[in-house]
Amino acid sequence: MRDKVFTSGEVAAICGVSADTVSRWFDLGQIEGYRLGPGGDRRIPYESLKKFMLSHGIPLERLEEGEQRILVVDDDPYYLDIIPAALAENKEYSISIASTGFDAGAQVVEHNPHLIILDIHLSDMDGRMVCERVRARPETRTTRILAISGYITEEDAAQLPEHGFDDYLKKPFHIAELRERVAALLQTSPARGSRRRR
Repeated sequence: MRDKVFTSGEVAAICGVSADTVSRWFDLGQIEGYRLGPGGDRRIPYESLKKFMLSHGIPLERLEEGEQRILVVDDDPYYLDIIPAALAENKEYSISIASTGFDAGAQVVEHNPHLIILDIHLSDMDGRMVCERVRARPETRTTRILAISGYITEEDAAQLPEHGFDDYLKKPFHIAELRERVAALLQTSPARGSRRRR
C-alpha cells in the first residue's frame, strides 16, 4: 500500500470531493504529487495523500479500508502464540505481534492497527503507558485497545478507560470470548460505525 500511487479520481473518491477539487489542491501545492509528462495526468503518492488527510482531519480509514489490522502485544510466548492463532481463522484480520512495549511502538508506527490487544504487564514498560502513547498519535487516536492481564485488581481494571483502553479481558480467558470482544470492538470502530467508549 505504501508504494501505491493514486489518480486524481481515486483521491477524490477517498476524500469525498470532486476530481476538480483534487486538481485544484494539486495545482495550489496543497497536496504533493507529480504529472505524467508535461501537462499529463496527476499522480499522488500514498505518503503524500496520507499526510494531506491527516492535516485536514480526513479519516485515514478511508485510505486503508479492507483488512482489519490487529496488533497483539504480550511478553508471554504462550499468549503470543494462541491469540494470533485464534484470530487468524478470520481472513479479514491481518495480525502482527510484539513482545515488548518498545517493539509495540515500532509496530504501531509501521502498521497503524485498527485494534491492539495489549498486556498490561510487559517486561520493559507498563501497558497503560503504551496505550497513552498510542492515543497521543493522530494516526491511532481512534484505534481500539483491548487490555489483557491476570495480575490487576478489579479497582485497577475499572480505571483502565482513563488510560485510553476500550475494554478489558482477564487472563486466563476463553478463546470464544476473545473472538467476541475483538469482533465487537472492530464493529464499533470509527471505520465500521460510531465510536463507543466502555
